Amino acid sequence: QTGFQTMPAAFYNLHVLTALLLIYLFFGGIGFLGYQLNRRYFRKSNNLTLITTAQQTSLTFGTLFIAFWIALNWQTLDNLNVDSKNEAQAILSISSSANLIDSTAQQQTVKLAINDYLDSVIHQEYHSLEQGEVNQATDQKLTHLIQEVNLLPTKTLEQKIVYNKMLESLNGLVAFRLKRLDYAAGQINGVLLIFFVMLLMLICFWSACVNNNLKKLTILVIISQNLIILSSAWLILEIDRPFQGYFKVGNQAFVNIQKNIIVMENLRKNAK
Repeated sequence: QTGFQTMPAAFYNLHVLTALLLIYLFFGGIGFLGYQLNRRYFRKSNNLTLITTAQQTSLTFGTLFIAFWIALNWQTLDNLNVDSKNEAQAILSISSSANLIDSTAQQQTVKLAINDYLDSVIHQEYHSLEQGEVNQATDQKLTHLIQEVNLLPTKTLEQKIVYNKMLESLNGLVAFRLKRLDYAAGQINGVLLIFFVMLLMLICFWSACVNNNLKKLTILVIISQNLIILSSAWLILEIDRPFQGYFKVGNQAFVNIQKNIIVMENLRKNAK
């Protein structure tokens, strides 16, 4: 996606203060334009009622929109954490079931496929997600794991039980993985992103059209109001991409599972 369809990945690689400063400068410039136009033209045309209506409409709608998206995106972060842990647990379940495979060769092959996939998620996929991309190599690792599980024999009752148990965990893994990756693109994209930017521009423009004789106090109020609105806008953009930026959800759930698998494997070896 290019242009105004999505926020550039470079934005989420910026330091917090740098990103905030860019937002303040751009939309602050819009507010300064509104302030100057109001002083030179709007105030002289005696359209104070219309200006007040525009201010109230943009501020009320903008405040409600921002509050709604902050609440929604915080819930998204919580959901992503849960889905990541569930996916990691599904990997652990597949690994545990692999110990029940009667053929040593097939057992090692499946375990290798599991470890390759898990290692790819930790070291490749999350690196790509931080850049706003989906890693194709990890998809191939998952496909290979699915193929290896499907090659397991189902002649005896014990083999069928193991196969069905692994297949159930594998289906859960795929489902949770799809849910996790759905968060990567965020929700403020395309037309919604354009709408969000236009809304911020209108808020900053009309909120600067304040008509009174207290110039210094007016400027202070305008700046304070815009700082609140624009800081909230930055927060929305940051948490809209949960794999990027300051509030990103990392790969810790998968790292913990990888450690658990290594510990369990060492215990099995020592028990023999």
